[in-house]
Formats: sequence, C-alpha cells, structure tokens
Amino acid sequence: MRCPGVAWLIDLVLVLAALVLWLRSRNESDEAWSLFLRSVALMDLAFIAFGNGQLLIEIPLLGLALALPSAASLENRRT
Repeated sequence: MRCPGVAWLIDLVLVLAALVLWLRSRNESDEAWSLFLRSVALMDLAFIAFGNGQLLIEIPLLGLALALPSAASLENRRT
C-alpha cells in the first residue's frame, strides 16, 4: 500500500506528463500525429481518474509516449 503523499506526488507527475504531451501536440504540424498525442494525454488522465493506481501500465506507456519523435523529425529523416 502506498503512502497518500506518494500517491499524490505520482499523480502530479503523471498529470504534468499529460500536460507536456498536450502542449507538444499543439506544436505539431501533422494533424494525425497531433490527434494521437492528445489521445495519449487523455488516456493518461483517464488512467489517473479511474485506474486506482495502475502504475505498472501508466508509467511505461507515458515514458514511451514522451520518447516518441516529433512528426517534423520523422519527415526530415525521410529526406
């Protein structure tokens, strides 16, 4: 069982990660990529609200989402 203070701290970090994803999606020029990043941010918030501490799912998925390259870098890699 987690301490209540630790639970709040982890939830705060996850909310900040969702905010980073949302802000990153606003800077993307590709609409599909932007929609994907926003959906990942919303899924993160849904996990926090309804997941009851499914950290084994939340943290690796958010790490993967934050490590995704931007659409611009993918486009530059092709040329």
